[in-house]
Amino acid sequence: MGKYQVGLIITLLCLSVVILFVPAVIFCVRRINTKASRCTRKRSGLSRMFVFSACLIGAVWCLRYAVGYFAIISSDADLITLTWWEEIFNSMVHALQTFSMDEEYTEYIINGKLMLSEICGADSVWPAVYGVYTSVLNFIAPIAGGAIIFEMIASIFPKVKLHLSQLAFWKEKYYFSELNEASLALAKSIRSERFFSFKRPVIIFTDAYVDDKDEKGSEIFLEAKLLGAICIRDDLSHIRKNKFGRKSFFLIDEDESGNLQTLAELSNSDNSIYLKKSEIFLFTNEDAYVQVEKRLHNKLSSDLNFADEELPVFIPVQSYRNMISNLLVDIPLYEPLTGKKRNADDTQDLVVTIFGTGDIGKEMFLSAYWFGQILNCNLKINVLSEETEAEFWSRIDYVNPEIKHTTIEGDPILRINRKGDMAKVYCDVEYYQCNVKSSEFISYLTNHDKHILNTDYFFVSLGSDENNISVANTVRQYIGQYRIMTNSPSRTVITYVVYNPELSKILNRKKFFNFVNDKIDVFMQAVGSLHDVYSVRNVFLTEHNPFAQKVHESYMAVQHRKQRADTHKKRMNDDYNHWANLARAMHNQYKVYSMGMINISLFDYPNSQEAYREELKKIYDEYKQKISGQNELKSDDLTLLHKMAWLEHRRWNAFTRVKGFRSTTDYDRYAVRGVMGSYKQMDLKLHPCLVECDQRGIRADISSKGVIDKNSLFQCSDHADFDLLDDLSYDLHEKQYNDYDFKQYDYPITYFN
Repeated sequence: MGKYQVGLIITLLCLSVVILFVPAVIFCVRRINTKASRCTRKRSGLSRMFVFSACLIGAVWCLRYAVGYFAIISSDADLITLTWWEEIFNSMVHALQTFSMDEEYTEYIINGKLMLSEICGADSVWPAVYGVYTSVLNFIAPIAGGAIIFEMIASIFPKVKLHLSQLAFWKEKYYFSELNEASLALAKSIRSERFFSFKRPVIIFTDAYVDDKDEKGSEIFLEAKLLGAICIRDDLSHIRKNKFGRKSFFLIDEDESGNLQTLAELSNSDNSIYLKKSEIFLFTNEDAYVQVEKRLHNKLSSDLNFADEELPVFIPVQSYRNMISNLLVDIPLYEPLTGKKRNADDTQDLVVTIFGTGDIGKEMFLSAYWFGQILNCNLKINVLSEETEAEFWSRIDYVNPEIKHTTIEGDPILRINRKGDMAKVYCDVEYYQCNVKSSEFISYLTNHDKHILNTDYFFVSLGSDENNISVANTVRQYIGQYRIMTNSPSRTVITYVVYNPELSKILNRKKFFNFVNDKIDVFMQAVGSLHDVYSVRNVFLTEHNPFAQKVHESYMAVQHRKQRADTHKKRMNDDYNHWANLARAMHNQYKVYSMGMINISLFDYPNSQEAYREELKKIYDEYKQKISGQNELKSDDLTLLHKMAWLEHRRWNAFTRVKGFRSTTDYDRYAVRGVMGSYKQMDLKLHPCLVECDQRGIRADISSKGVIDKNSLFQCSDHADFDLLDDLSYDLHEKQYNDYDFKQYDYPITYFN
């Protein structure tokens, strides 16, 4: 043998190892790399199996050809043998036979070891290495061949794959009631959170089929298959579901009215056994789910004897509300106020302007109403829409008529005490009826008496991406012209809804604009894309639920793990507690701003928002240290502490009214003496605590470290200067409806023990 021939054999053996292992290493590195995993398009399970099998065939062929080529060059010249190019095809046949277990494996192992003994020497370790490596390939190849056949059958018959997936009890199962754009986007987001195949959840789409006349539906179906999901034509209530292991049901029909019907079908006797210890996510932007949830739990408990720990966790998903809440946390309403000049009375004016009053625009109005409760801040909300003002307020009154009353100066609902002192309005509201595609809209913008261009925070939601982009840019242009003409640098946030994910990404490549003195004047961001609304972050509220749970545990004085698990499930299954604690968690950074601790803005970090987030984190850590109750507080700190408690109650009032609760003074008609908590009627959404209070704080002793002495509660005998919340606390305590002062829970959670 010549050097060339020996080199070719060695190259083939090395190439076999490279073909098999290098793609595997690259695949593992990409899976470990979180960012790459989320940004790259994923292959389906069948596609990945084909890639692996192709590499395996290549590796086996290299071995077979190396042995065959060695036999050709080592044979006697008088013998008739294959040529080198005929051996190429012969080796391919033998490689394929390896997959079908129709080959003499031992012959190739022995011949290969003899080959390496002659090349490397009889005492070399390489013949033994070759024997082990070839034996492993011979073992793996038939298994891979069977896996390919199984994957192909499962692809053609998805129910086979559905039944076999139940054997993987360690994997979470995610069942979707329908295959559509929203469910596919959420499934992709869920899958991106899992990086390793062993833990990767099983995605199951029901009511999934291909309509030859629907090109978009066909594309969605293909994407679902590429995701590796199981696509079943049957409805969710008609398929076999897992009895064991973690499972979640997403009722996410394109027509949301069908989700309640699906829920009802799931609760019948044939399906209910599969609901044990599951999570049910009901997508709806209405509040009708609350009564359905309670009746469902009652049915499962009484008719089917579900124990408390077996009851499903019922989680309503109001996608628009979640999206707006995340927006007002990511880009807070106070963002343009940092550095803004204060008024003579040390207050700041915060002006929010909303274009459009559809479902998203209405949700923005309601969220800005309660998020915008900031200490020493005058909130004003401008609304521009084609519908009449009467129609707009009619829709707000449907949520809660008390909201409008809190915007009217001198309204009885704002009374603080028996003396008749009045609180400030929760916000001023100015309504403009106009068509944004008309000259009237431009006249509103340019009319300096209306001060719309002095808005701090714009939100645009007019029903189409085209309109939203057009109006947002028109507003930006007029703001720039106004700033240049008046030479008045200021800061403005413009957020606008763009549903198309790719278009949203393109628009967000440029967010900062400057018009005066090279300072950033305008921050623009497209929000509410399909991928944002139907993401794990938005659906599960992953960034806020942990803190909301900590708030709830502080209220419930949770001390051990079992109690923590129980309170978590009860909170998630109680609509009021679920949202009340979430709202407090989301509003926390607004309190940090109210304490004067946030003096930076994203306007100061146009080139690195990560640096901005890091600085904010340091501020939040400082805030936690300040309210930890470990340091001595000065008199000014205690005064600020009382103001923060007042702010929390005012924020709670605003949010609770947005949830539809109304105030009542008739609790004596339904409360039961001696029964704690009976003063409130949650089913009727009546809560007597929806009253105003002053900023003097709780009538109790507070230590120099800010800790309320519970033994000093209800010891004040002079009621003359009580506010309405004090009156209520003392009255309910005297009648044995309640045993704590309502104000104590308005203080930061670390301040009471």
